[in-house]
Amino acid sequence: MKKGQTDKVIFLCTGNICRSPMAEALFKHATAALPEDNPVRSLTALSAGTSAIDGLPISPNSEKALESVGVRLPGHGSKQLTAEMLGECFALFAMEQSHLQLARLQFGKLPERSFAMLEFVKGSPGRDIADPYGYGIDVYERTRDEIAQCIPPILKYLENELAKNS
Repeated sequence: MKKGQTDKVIFLCTGNICRSPMAEALFKHATAALPEDNPVRSLTALSAGTSAIDGLPISPNSEKALESVGVRLPGHGSKQLTAEMLGECFALFAMEQSHLQLARLQFGKLPERSFAMLEFVKGSPGRDIADPYGYGIDVYERTRDEIAQCIPPILKYLENELAKNS
């Protein structure tokens, strides 16, 4: 990665306690399995919310849904999206189109590589990953699986984008 180039991949949802932490954890898990020389390993994943209260833990059902597939996100504390985060952002992946719209309203401009996650899943009937907050574990597991299907095409996209910039 070139010196001074942004190196963060941000996953964005509303409160940063359910969906975006699951996306961060699944992305980190997948990235760790990549070959050592894969450029995507040079990126730092984090998550944030458009309406987050700083410091809240991951929701218990999100944690259970991740642990049931052998993935953990220890020490998570929710974070509100900031201009500083966006300034360091290589790519922004939101759970919903509305998250991108809110961030654009708040900060005026988003990184060039800003997407709703489901844009990466061919044939997806929707464009938003629904918020499981307040529902049972089965809904959290469906949300986890929906996020998980986005990760491989996102990894491929990032690999291609990093190759263009090297």
